[in-house]
Amino acid sequence: MNRWQRAVVGVLLLLEMGVVAQPALRAGLSDLAPAQRALGPIPGMLLAACTILLVTAGTALVTMLVRPFSRTWVATYAGAHAAAAGLGWAHEMPLLTLVAVVCTLGVPALVLLPGKPSQ
Repeated sequence: MNRWQRAVVGVLLLLEMGVVAQPALRAGLSDLAPAQRALGPIPGMLLAACTILLVTAGTALVTMLVRPFSRTWVATYAGAHAAAAGLGWAHEMPLLTLVAVVCTLGVPALVLLPGKPSQ
């Protein structure tokens, strides 16, 4: 990856981390006691899927910064995001599905683009 690809991928990963951190922040900062919260599969599933995406994006960002020529993290990143997109689709969470699909397609495409044309 060249410098602009690393910069764009880094910004995408940071944006993704900001978006998927919202459910965890809302759950942690709510004023409701745990007994008063609505129990159900959707809030727990959203929180679990966003946690997976947050950890995967953070790991990808650190790996990209520490080892800029490594591309082994792309398979794990794409697999986790495809799984989260499937969970979002199955549980009717369109925003989670959209974020996961866009990141599944965008980040690996940018990482795997050729850096410089050969001469």
